[in-house]
Amino acid sequence: MGRWLSLVALSFAALRVAARPGSRREWLVLGGAVGAGVALLLGPATGLLDALDRAWIVLVSVAFAAGALARPAAGFWPLALRACLYTAAGVAVLGPLTVGPAVWQAVQWEATRDASGAVRRVIEVAPGLYPAFEVTVRLLAGGWPVWLLLETFVALALAWRVTRALARSPLAAPA
Repeated sequence: MGRWLSLVALSFAALRVAARPGSRREWLVLGGAVGAGVALLLGPATGLLDALDRAWIVLVSVAFAAGALARPAAGFWPLALRACLYTAAGVAVLGPLTVGPAVWQAVQWEATRDASGAVRRVIEVAPGLYPAFEVTVRLLAGGWPVWLLLETFVALALAWRVTRALARSPLAAPA
């Protein structure tokens, strides 16, 4: 939950920076969003998958706001899709450079371990679901990039909508 809230807060803050806040109120809102987003990211990392999520959050927030600044008339979907594409390329390059060539196997192992733990907790409550254990773990673990994209689209959409609702001029004209 903290990861998702951080993504919303930092995306909103990045959009507010792109809109060039002018009033004291706008700067206070921006500071609060940055503070909340960073505070949620500064907690202890629990592994490589968590570190990847944090890098994704920062990169996609910046890419989304930069795209909105470069093309203020563009709609949400072109900006969000482009931001996710650029971020995926950045993570694909940075992952092996910072961790090593086995980064994706390690991330997949962590995703499988996390999914197994989550499904195990559900089965403790509803033991009749045990026959679906392996299939569910494979679906959740193998689909972590899809879940990350879905969370990202929802968070970016929320940040986009709130920015549009609060701002007098949602994005400043390019310099």
